[in-house]
Amino acid sequence: MRLLRTLIMGGVMLIPGLLLSMIIWYTAGQPSTEPMESLICNGIPLFSIGIGLFFGWKTGEAYSVKMES
Repeated sequence: MRLLRTLIMGGVMLIPGLLLSMIIWYTAGQPSTEPMESLICNGIPLFSIGIGLFFGWKTGEAYSVKMES
């Protein structure tokens, strides 16, 4: 259950990441040069997904299954 919750949170964080990258890309003057465009269009959504996965895993301790030996 913890893994599923983490994956869902990471997937949901794609939406604000894409929106934020579109706003930054537009306000930066719609750059078409490779390093800047790649950083904005790929880096921000991937960072957003990474943050969602991290927080999903860290806050999902209550849902983890503990194996007793």
